[in-house]
Amino acid sequence: MQRLKIETPRKFVNSIDKVRAILSVFEWNEKLPGDEIAIRLQERGYRIKKAHLNMFIHYNMLYRYLKKEIINRKVHYSVLS
Repeated sequence: MQRLKIETPRKFVNSIDKVRAILSVFEWNEKLPGDEIAIRLQERGYRIKKAHLNMFIHYNMLYRYLKKEIINRKVHYSVLS
């Protein structure tokens, strides 16, 4: 009898793992809003909420790894070079 493999959403191990996962979502010179980053992480199998992601970016990644820009009254993030 075959065993069915049920895919469960992945969780982040620690904050460094979350930083690397968020940075891996960006393509070269791309600006993304927070909800698009959350959607791309969910497509990769991570379990994350948009509000938690935005708070994590603001407190742990902003000005260290990412910069923010307001476009049409919406915050977009891009990778610092």
